[in-house]
Amino acid sequence: MATGWKLTDAGENLVPVACRIEEDVLAFERQARGDETAHGVVRISVPPAAGRLLFAPRLAELLRDQKNLEYEILGSSVIANLARREADVAVRMATPAQSGLIARKLTHLRYGVYAAKGYTERVPEGDWEFCADGGFSFGDYQQAWVWKMLNRQLPVRVRADDSQTVRAFVAAGHGLGLLPRYMADVDDRLERVFDDAPGEISKPVWLVVHPDMRRSPGVRMVMDALIKTTESIPAEFKS
Repeated sequence: MATGWKLTDAGENLVPVACRIEEDVLAFERQARGDETAHGVVRISVPPAAGRLLFAPRLAELLRDQKNLEYEILGSSVIANLARREADVAVRMATPAQSGLIARKLTHLRYGVYAAKGYTERVPEGDWEFCADGGFSFGDYQQAWVWKMLNRQLPVRVRADDSQTVRAFVAAGHGLGLLPRYMADVDDRLERVFDDAPGEISKPVWLVVHPDMRRSPGVRMVMDALIKTTESIPAEFKS
């Protein structure tokens, strides 16, 4: 038995027209926002961990005196669609793939391999294990780099989809983990086993905006603040 609705042939023919209308409406909204003065809401998309630990505190300080602006911080690992106005400006930890956007590389963030304090002395080297970030920051290239540095492959019994969960397991003594230095260096529970001194596996940080929104005074203020925020990140955390 059929369920739901099905488009007629005439309806199917209208789909491309409806899509073009939607694109025109979204372009109209972006154009209108781009011509506004510096007031209203600016939506800022930032990765959860980097947003909370690196960008949000510094951004709050720089934008404190902008009384006519409101800020909506979208701290999600899901990449916001700027063309659909899911965000006005975005910080991304991966090279932007969507066409038609303006992107500026802000910096590279450095990584290191960490363990709970005393783990490498307490646990025989042959029994070391690894906690892997299988979601965002831990890919095949990074994994191969770790095995190369250790001269062997470690068993991986813990996999998580974010670096903060990996940090929690590493701090609890579940093995080594590859973590961003801005997160792990400030955690008193951890010690660095070795560092990516040459920056072989550092992650790029991009500032991304739709061309129509770049004209908005509020968005420009946020972009300038994000650039200054990046400049204030301690040198040991970036390359």
